[in-house]
Amino acid sequence: MENLKVFADLHHASLLYSLILLFEGRLGGEVFRPIGKDWYDKGFWKIYDHPATVEQFLGIGGATPDGTPKLNEVIQKEAFLYHCKDIDSDKTNKAITFDGFMSTHFDIVIASIPQHIEPFKRLCELHPSKPKLIFQIGNAWSAEATGAKNIMASAVVDNVPSDINFISYHQEFDTNLFRPSSRTPQRGIYSFVNCFNVQDHFQADYALFQEVESIMRDFDFKVFGGQCRDGAMHGSKQLAMKMREAKFIWHTKNGGDGYGHVIHNACAVGKPLIVKKSYYQGKLAEPLLIDRHTCINIDGLSTAEIVSRISEVSESQEMYENMCQNMTKKFKEVVNFDREEQEIRQFIQNLK
Repeated sequence: MENLKVFADLHHASLLYSLILLFEGRLGGEVFRPIGKDWYDKGFWKIYDHPATVEQFLGIGGATPDGTPKLNEVIQKEAFLYHCKDIDSDKTNKAITFDGFMSTHFDIVIASIPQHIEPFKRLCELHPSKPKLIFQIGNAWSAEATGAKNIMASAVVDNVPSDINFISYHQEFDTNLFRPSSRTPQRGIYSFVNCFNVQDHFQADYALFQEVESIMRDFDFKVFGGQCRDGAMHGSKQLAMKMREAKFIWHTKNGGDGYGHVIHNACAVGKPLIVKKSYYQGKLAEPLLIDRHTCINIDGLSTAEIVSRISEVSESQEMYENMCQNMTKKFKEVVNFDREEQEIRQFIQNLK
């Protein structure tokens, strides 16, 4: 199991870092991801066919026109290998050129978006060491009709064909960062939904957030994330700090998540969530959400009722602390990275 060489597409930074924590931190291997436009030119990178996106993900230096941190800020270069600043962990990750990939032994190739399954199959066939392909599902995607023989799902996936080597797991994150706070928070109600105040499908929920904010003037309402009014969070360290600072985390994300790093991070920090449970019905985070126990479910409530529920919990120190403790306990019951490591080891031994 040790010395596994794993190649994974860079879908988003939190997913990449979760793979580094798993394959490097737990299993003793190495994780590499693509760099250099050869990946695109040769047809092995298909996240989005736009020059700016290709430059952002594959360009050495990684220009980001929207001002977000560079994906490919090079810290050190060794031939065809680039050590780049990891924007999630603030450490480094390993990026490899296409020619470097083809001249290096690899055991596993991971496609984390459906459009990479077909080109990554060809990549495995073309590569001299014939690595095994894994389809990593972190969104609400189907396992059917993909042709993938090995699937790691950090989302609820139904109707998995019986001939597929399949495992359900949670994407790991640093629980030394995302941990309960020893300090009693003040009056912060924070949201961490990217684009919460600009995306059309969040419009009704953001309007509700603002209505509650206009009534509860004693509370400090913040909206953090990409294009959000209070700025983006850059990396897990900053995100964890802000989560620990909040009293409640407002997470009404229309459509929910496949996995959902923010909602799992918030649970690990032991914060009561303000949610619409209907958004998480049948999703991986659903078992974590128990109304009046770990969260305040605002489905179907009027603005006045929402204000009343939040005030009730906030004004009772005992009730609030119980909810925090309940959330911490429930997270540890539902999410166990140590247990899942053993299951993933067996999954890898069974790769087809």
